[in-house]
Amino acid sequence: MITAISWRNVWRSKLRSIVIMSAITLGLTGGIFSVAIFNGMSEQKLRSAIDVQTSHIQIHQQGFRKNKDIRLYIPHLEKLKTEILSTNHVDKWAIRTVISGMAATSNGNAGIQLNGIIPEDEKQVTTLSQMMIEGEYFETQRKNQIVVGKKLADKLEVKLGSKIIVTLQDANGEIVGAAFRVSGIFKTPSSLFDESQAFVRKGDLEKLAGQANTSHEIAIRMNNIEQVPEAIHELQAATNGQPLAIESWREVEPELAYLTDSMWQINYLFLAIILAALAFGILNTMLMAIFERVKELGVLMAVGMNKFNIFKMIVLETVFLSLSGALVGIALSFALVKWINQIGINLSMFAEGLASYGLSSIIYPNLDNEFYLSITLMVIITAILASIYPAIKALQLKPVEAIHG
Repeated sequence: MITAISWRNVWRSKLRSIVIMSAITLGLTGGIFSVAIFNGMSEQKLRSAIDVQTSHIQIHQQGFRKNKDIRLYIPHLEKLKTEILSTNHVDKWAIRTVISGMAATSNGNAGIQLNGIIPEDEKQVTTLSQMMIEGEYFETQRKNQIVVGKKLADKLEVKLGSKIIVTLQDANGEIVGAAFRVSGIFKTPSSLFDESQAFVRKGDLEKLAGQANTSHEIAIRMNNIEQVPEAIHELQAATNGQPLAIESWREVEPELAYLTDSMWQINYLFLAIILAALAFGILNTMLMAIFERVKELGVLMAVGMNKFNIFKMIVLETVFLSLSGALVGIALSFALVKWINQIGINLSMFAEGLASYGLSSIIYPNLDNEFYLSITLMVIITAILASIYPAIKALQLKPVEAIHG
């Protein structure tokens, strides 16, 4: 009976109830959609970094990532390959020769990281070959081909077929150089990556550096990102005693890991602020309802309704009022997120700024279904908390004074 009375009380002042429900609906729809945008940006940045830069796991000799000494190549490579193949959940992997150098043309120069790759293997690990905007990704066997990012190509003022002089320090500490021809230009979501990275065939780079059959980096792709910790544990156990640094994408890009971990905390804090604002509106509405029904509450107390039932009635009324608006808002935001996720939000006017953060100009909002359940629970908790003060005010009424007041 209390439940039915509470539901009827919601609609005693239809206009007021509709106004507060509309406020809850609009507030939650806007808040959830904003969270979906932030989450989509975070997922996109992580996916882009793994697909193009870090992979899921990287292996180097200890100390290599810190000082880029080309003499710190991976020892016992063939044995390590066997151990990688025997590791559970490993999908694909590729070996690289990585050397810091200088790229120069008649129009300028820039410090770069040269990545000597085996194109066929690299295609299995990264999506760089799918991001070519000009030329090709090592489709021919010509020697001394180089593939550069759009940002670097613009900086050096080169185009397809242009010559780039690459200089670096070889294994003996001597400065050596060679001419490479631009065979392809790529563009990734990260302008920093595009400006600092260049790719050549592994054999060409080894020949220039005077280091045959040496690799500084192994990039590993997993079937599922959740399997990374288990795979690292297996690899560390298999290579125990070897001077290897086996690191996940989190260790390779700690800033990205921090962003990913903190994003949900920021999202929930953002929604908590919105719900807190809505809670004040709900509290105000319920206080108005209590003050309008002082005589009625006095009569209910006088005829024997106990304080617990009065408290329960007000709490349920608040929950019904809040949930009615919240469920509509959650349903609208769910439909909106699913729809916009298919077409994306075009932010091309901010493309340059987004690229500096490793983001594409088209954002795809996204949320897990579990998030909507969490929001529903947060709304119920907010409603209960917002109902406590009005309920206490109602319980403080004295029946005789309330009836004759």
